[in-house]
Amino acid sequence: FSVRQPEMYRVVEAVSSERLTSIDKAALCELAQTVMDIEFEGLDGDFLQAGCGFGGAAIVIAHAKRRGRAFAVHDPFEGGPDAETRARRELAAHGADERLNVRLVPGPYEMTVASNAALAFAHADCREYAPMRVLLELLAPRLVSGGRLIIDDYRTKEECRKAVDEYFRGKGGFQLILKSRLHVIRN
Repeated sequence: FSVRQPEMYRVVEAVSSERLTSIDKAALCELAQTVMDIEFEGLDGDFLQAGCGFGGAAIVIAHAKRRGRAFAVHDPFEGGPDAETRARRELAAHGADERLNVRLVPGPYEMTVASNAALAFAHADCREYAPMRVLLELLAPRLVSGGRLIIDDYRTKEECRKAVDEYFRGKGGFQLILKSRLHVIRN
């Protein structure tokens, strides 16, 4: 990845060295490659991330996507206004703001993600059962054919895995592929 996409790898390096995410470099590269693949395939739809933290993954996604594609980054910011302020500061410092058509949306997922707009890509960084279940119900049906939902904590958090397994059990129309993170692809 560092040889094929040196500019994108510099973004991954910056996010990692500044500790703006707990996602490792290999998974960040996989995230960036997935976004670039979606752009190459020309899928219609918006981009969305649920769970911002300090903004590291959102910065990577923002730089991997087409400049004009809408990208909403949602987070309840339960850490209070300081957490939101830091996320805004980090996103802006790395150019992942209105310059790249990125919008930070604070508030509970059930209130802020409730849109019917088609999604080409979504990234869910959510560890707990109830919010993950809400996200799946709000995001999966909106994925376009070929659209992808990456679920960050599937391998490492039991509550996340339980919500995902229950949601997709017996549900057709999706492929679940386990890479460094779980990739859900709409048929």
